[in-house]
Amino acid sequence: MEVRAKEEIPIGQDLTPPIPPLSLSLHHSTLLSHCSSCFSPLPSSPFSPTNNPSPNHFIRYCSLQCSSLDSPLHFSSSEFHFFHLFPQPLYTTSPTSTDLRLSLRLIHRFQEANVSFSSLERIGGLVTNFKKLTLLEEQQYYNDDDEGEISGRILEGAKATAVARRMRDGLDTNVELSAAEYAVEAAVLCLVLTNSVEVHDKDGRSLGVGVYDLAFSYINHSCSPNASYRFCTAFDCGGELEFRICPAASGTDAAGTEGSEACGPRIVLRSIKAIQKSEEVLITYTDLLQPKDLVKLFRSFMSLEILWRGDVDSSEFIFLVVMRQSELWSKYRFSCCCKRCKAMPTSYIDHCLQEILFLNLGCSSMASGDHFYGDRVMERLADCLDDAINDFLSFSNPKCCCEKLEILLTQDHVDVVLTPNGENLHRLFRLHPLHHVSLQAYMTLASAYKVSESDLLALDSECDKHQNDAFRMSRKSAAYSLLLAGATHHLFESESSLVVPLSNFWMTAGETLLSLVKSSIWNSFPKGRHIEEISFSSCQSCGKCTLLDRIRVTFTNSRDRNAEFAEVTSQFLNCVTDITPKIWGFIIEEGGGYLKEVVDPINLRWLESRTSSVTHFGTHATSGNAKETDSGFKAVQHHRETRVNLFQLSIHCLLYGAFLSTICFGPHSPLTFKVENLLSHEG
Repeated sequence: MEVRAKEEIPIGQDLTPPIPPLSLSLHHSTLLSHCSSCFSPLPSSPFSPTNNPSPNHFIRYCSLQCSSLDSPLHFSSSEFHFFHLFPQPLYTTSPTSTDLRLSLRLIHRFQEANVSFSSLERIGGLVTNFKKLTLLEEQQYYNDDDEGEISGRILEGAKATAVARRMRDGLDTNVELSAAEYAVEAAVLCLVLTNSVEVHDKDGRSLGVGVYDLAFSYINHSCSPNASYRFCTAFDCGGELEFRICPAASGTDAAGTEGSEACGPRIVLRSIKAIQKSEEVLITYTDLLQPKDLVKLFRSFMSLEILWRGDVDSSEFIFLVVMRQSELWSKYRFSCCCKRCKAMPTSYIDHCLQEILFLNLGCSSMASGDHFYGDRVMERLADCLDDAINDFLSFSNPKCCCEKLEILLTQDHVDVVLTPNGENLHRLFRLHPLHHVSLQAYMTLASAYKVSESDLLALDSECDKHQNDAFRMSRKSAAYSLLLAGATHHLFESESSLVVPLSNFWMTAGETLLSLVKSSIWNSFPKGRHIEEISFSSCQSCGKCTLLDRIRVTFTNSRDRNAEFAEVTSQFLNCVTDITPKIWGFIIEEGGGYLKEVVDPINLRWLESRTSSVTHFGTHATSGNAKETDSGFKAVQHHRETRVNLFQLSIHCLLYGAFLSTICFGPHSPLTFKVENLLSHEG
């Protein structure tokens, strides 16, 4: 099915009224903290399901109303019995116990609506990919070793849900079921895996999964989408709108079941690009910052050119497939043919996300074009990245994580390739600043340095050494946050659908810069001098842009919204491009490592002269920051100017992040409220 616009729609407008879910299910980790009916946080005294024989039941409700609405479904769908058969999550990878419980709820909803199960490939109007996911249909192009394991988990999960349903019906649960006896359960589980979306709260935390009404589920994927979606409750959905989209004409039977008004949260579709009348409305099913990558898949004559280049051993054949495509096939069983995926030559954003800087000229010609470097190279880089992130998340060791990532970004890597004449050639390369591994490293470093700062201050906030070290960590966190936002903004200029992650990156950059501004250590820089406190009122006016006015007034209907968006973006970029060079040298002054090699985190024109043989990024932009030997009024004045510039930059980042958030999620977006609260506090 396709969904198309019924009228011309400018950027930043809702396309649908709040669409109710067919069914929802909380993650196992949020069962005791959120209501299983409306997904809101639980009060101090939550409600349990009615007629519950066990005081240690697995689900809770925020009110008697939610309990009365949802608990009958909890029992009649056999979710209650599933919990007692399998009190712990069955799997840590797909499908999860959340998917299985959602399947049970959906089966019951379909049965109540008299939906036919005669065709297991489409149930209630929704595609299941049943044969593909369970490997009943021969896979012609993809033979991943993991697919058999995924198929096995699907069938085992379906069998578990079938046993729970037998327990509800008072049947023997110890009998061995044939595949035919849990085929419906398997098909509905495949439907969940194919159509469900992660349901997030206002802070972006994933609470559970849901399958939504056909009006949303029919919307197709693109790696260059023109729409996004947000979740809302009955209290914050805003005014009711008419559907501005409709299914395109199709021979497919779209009869199905409607969403439940009793459940929440609901989903709202919103334009993130201008959409023409009758143009297809598209969202993304995957991370748009994922690049093209090499994946060993199947023997193909198309790999002969790669063999001739000598990138792999002659006994291996590899086929070039984008990483997004691999994920989309694994989850949804389709190959994306959007304009970004089909672009020849590769689109600018994908070229950047996978670009490698080759340091020895003899190898650059062997890796030109779309960079046919071996998949073993990317596996090694990904392993280094995962190892560092694991130190941070699993072992609570941000210091080790930062050290590993700094090495990953700055050191020269070696790859051994086989030349056409059979000789081994050592190829030196380095990650490009816009490579997708680099972007993930920036994101992790910003968080890890922030945690390191908090850890140091927790040890002894009065110790001068700890304060100085913490301030250095704060500067690094701010620098990497700013670099991540600037790099993504550079990619955004060629792929505007990145507006969703970009809004969060600018918001985070603003918060880390503001945290740096608020540090008490500023008063210790000029010896014996006190730097005057900065007030928001002294910096809120900017003569070059109208960001503050845009946040207070939001979009006006009296102007061309598309032109207004372009104008605000241009104004913001001019401002941050002007301010950043004044503070960049100070932020990275004692940082060392990778940051010293970044000329400018916002204006990335210095990357245009980068070639495959360049071994150094260049020297960082100089700044007139006062050295520790400076003293007196001049030093005081200079540090005050630096702090004011940092504050102005943080305000711009916060406001722009909130502005972009209104595009993606509407004027009542969480980021907008967050910025309003921050600026109100500063005022």
